Amino acid sequence: MLLFACSGAFAQTPSPPPYTFGFIPASISETDFSFPLVKKWKLDGEVDLQFVTQGSYDNGNPFAYGQRFVIRPWISYSGLKNMKFWLGYAHNKKYEIKEAGNYETLERRLIVMGSFAQKMPKGSLFQQIRFETKFFDDREGIDRVIPRVRARVGFNHFLRQDNPKAWLKTPNVSYYMELMLKFADKDYAPNRFDIFRQSVYYSAGLTKNLHALAGVIAQMQLRTNGTQFDIYYGPIFSLRYSITPKERETFDNVDGGAD
Repeated sequence: MLLFACSGAFAQTPSPPPYTFGFIPASISETDFSFPLVKKWKLDGEVDLQFVTQGSYDNGNPFAYGQRFVIRPWISYSGLKNMKFWLGYAHNKKYEIKEAGNYETLERRLIVMGSFAQKMPKGSLFQQIRFETKFFDDREGIDRVIPRVRARVGFNHFLRQDNPKAWLKTPNVSYYMELMLKFADKDYAPNRFDIFRQSVYYSAGLTKNLHALAGVIAQMQLRTNGTQFDIYYGPIFSLRYSITPKERETFDNVDGGAD
């Protein structure tokens, strides 16, 4: 009887949850500069500068620590109707944040990206696919090469503007969802799922060459241990200057990441 009683007590012991969750505030600030390369071939260049900050599980300040600084040059082609293609490289300097378990490393990425946009009444719909390969040393000093696929779907709503002398020109409210899958060695990350991200933002032109964005992101990322989800949330800001004047800028390819 005692044996059965003990076995029943052990059977009622709850098992640990399969996943745990941590919440981390973060901010993303980005400045982009675009310029024509070869006009007759519809080739343009772009350079993005991005600085990401974050708090920790116990620190609610999204600006508490510098997470990474990114330099990202692009070449883009826009010779096909409603389509655009990019070839890029990203230089990510990531900083150590002991409070959040982040280690210092240098990550490089090679990126190929394409987007397709459809005009809608008072707005536009867009789909974007990105293939990138990440090169970095993990926290054990092992060289890692990890391909990743990113798929994004978004909508831009063109806001009505009755005052032609308004300070902000051609305003928009935009929303996108993005799914990222990684293809890493099983000894590093056993799962394909990497990140699911959502963002809502307002954008408008300060001039025909300079446009600004302000919004928020929320993303869920599965850590490499396969059991911990980190939820990042916070503000995003961006400025984009284009040598070629643009009537409207919707920031469809804004990176907005806090991984």
